[in-house]
Amino acid sequence: MSRFYVLGSYSGMALEGFMKKPEDDRKSAVNKLVEGMGGKVFMFDIVRGTHDIIVGIEGIDFDSIASVKIAILSTGVMNNMEILEAVDISKIVSNAGKALSNYSKPGE
Repeated sequence: MSRFYVLGSYSGMALEGFMKKPEDDRKSAVNKLVEGMGGKVFMFDIVRGTHDIIVGIEGIDFDSIASVKIAILSTGVMNNMEILEAVDISKIVSNAGKALSNYSKPGE
């Protein structure tokens, strides 16, 4: 099962909305959006730093999470969103070894 971590930064429009309605439950809104695509939110936090929000999502493929990104960005409430996919490093390193067995360095 794929797991994704989405980092995002709110736009001025979104912050203005928070000021008007500070009790607005964004976690619930994100849950509905992700569940509508067949996924599940396993983590949701507002953070301080370079990004404003981090969301952990599982149970959907990359095309679906990319669709969620486009949908949210199209509303103008986020300035940017970055999708990080959790990976199996053991499998990657094993496959890198296979790839390397078919490769020769220049001059060899």
